[in-house]
Amino acid sequence: MLKNEERLVYPSQVSGGGESLINTIVGVMGNVLEWYDFALFGFFSDVIAEVFFPPVPAGSSGSDANLMKSFVIFGSAFLMRPIGGLIIGYIGDKHGRKEALTKSLFLMAIPTTLMGCLPTYKQVGVLSTILLCLCRLIQGISVGGQLPASLVYTVEKRPKSQWGYYGSLPMVAANVGTLLGNICGATMRSILTEQQLVTWGWRIPFFSGILIAVVSCYLRKYGTDVSDINVPQAQQGQQQQQQQEDSRIHTKPHNPIKVAFRRENRLALLSTSITPMLWASGFYVSFVWIALYMEELMDPPIQNAFWINSMSLLLGMTFVLPIAGHISDRIGSRIGMMTVSGILLTGLGPVCLIVISKGNPVTAFLSQLLLGLLLSFYGGPLCAWLVENFSPEVRMTSASIGYDISHAIAGGFSPAIATALYINFGINYAGLIYVVFGSVSVLGLYINYCFGQGDKQSDTGVTDNNNNDKSSSSVSSSPDNSNKSVVEMQQTATNSTTTSSPSSSSSSSATTKQSDTTSFKNIV
Repeated sequence: MLKNEERLVYPSQVSGGGESLINTIVGVMGNVLEWYDFALFGFFSDVIAEVFFPPVPAGSSGSDANLMKSFVIFGSAFLMRPIGGLIIGYIGDKHGRKEALTKSLFLMAIPTTLMGCLPTYKQVGVLSTILLCLCRLIQGISVGGQLPASLVYTVEKRPKSQWGYYGSLPMVAANVGTLLGNICGATMRSILTEQQLVTWGWRIPFFSGILIAVVSCYLRKYGTDVSDINVPQAQQGQQQQQQQEDSRIHTKPHNPIKVAFRRENRLALLSTSITPMLWASGFYVSFVWIALYMEELMDPPIQNAFWINSMSLLLGMTFVLPIAGHISDRIGSRIGMMTVSGILLTGLGPVCLIVISKGNPVTAFLSQLLLGLLLSFYGGPLCAWLVENFSPEVRMTSASIGYDISHAIAGGFSPAIATALYINFGINYAGLIYVVFGSVSVLGLYINYCFGQGDKQSDTGVTDNNNNDKSSSSVSSSPDNSNKSVVEMQQTATNSTTTSSPSSSSSSSATTKQSDTTSFKNIV
């Protein structure tokens, strides 16, 4: 990998196909497995409450209190997500997207596997609860950097006109991982007795965390990065060496964390720290808490609650998210699409909870399906919107900070808050989570939009030896260059080369190379 002080990008070396299909698949699979491991805790929270907390008489109010404590430990991981976002985001902006992604996967594999080996409260007392919390905190560091790393890794080499679709794929992978965790929880409850599940059955799903290490090793060895681009043999020789020398871009060493908090970036950071709150709280209430609410808190419980939850998640979100992302590409108004779906979710979320509380399995499924559809049309464009708010050199760090702060505030503790509201005030008040975070999130969409996005290229340390050239000035003045993807830059370079006539090739070659150099300045 190239030094941070001097990074080379060659227009002729960027392949139009981007990264190989196998690397994309493996990267998405890493996301699936990581979110499977992360979600397991939520779907086994009732069992964890019984295993890692002081025993209480069956049917007493203490069992609900232990469940709420279990949800608090579930939420503690989200407090570490901003720290993980800073660490992994810094690595990604400083040392490459692939390096960040592989490290985040390793960080998830270790604590998840260890959770399956922890002693119980009956064996070592409160020490078991402390060890459980430590493992969960490490998981939070991992997942705090993983989704932004996977997101940027996936979309940066795609045309910006397709960022909505490709940006939704990490969300789909996360939902597939959550769905697998849900199915695992439902299957274990179906084939094991309650005693078997509490005694040893809960450990089995956590041992699968070791699979993430395999994916991480593959990505480390075979994965490609933005700067890992092969040189075509047909363009070797003296002419290619001259083009490489002319296309060299010098970058001042900069600290992505320091640059992310500069004045020009603060409105975008504020907006991206508020807007995902509805997605975070809505998802964990709708598809983690509601499953346990239907199974454990309702009296009588809804039969096959976990399977109802699984089908709602599959049909309402997993299949719909890429469609929503693609629609946002076609209509070109991500903010408008998110505003409409956000307002509808804010108003209909509490109503859906009341309908579910009636105990009818069919209406419970339809209510969860509606929640999933509204969340999909809010979350589908969300990832592309996050990426578009920041320039490439601080994109991963900034997106990680904003996204993880919102999840630390709104996402992780939503199940615990919903449980407390239900126990103390009833199901009608649990729906206030949608109202509060929905209202804040929709307003957050317009902070950066209304008050200006700032200069995404200022104070990033990017300089160029040919900065006095007229052609460089004309290219860099374009307002859209800062967010162009590698594919779009490659197309620009190709068009510039092919449109030069043979009779004037000697006089225009320098201009073409200078134009290519400047076009690629904004992607480093």
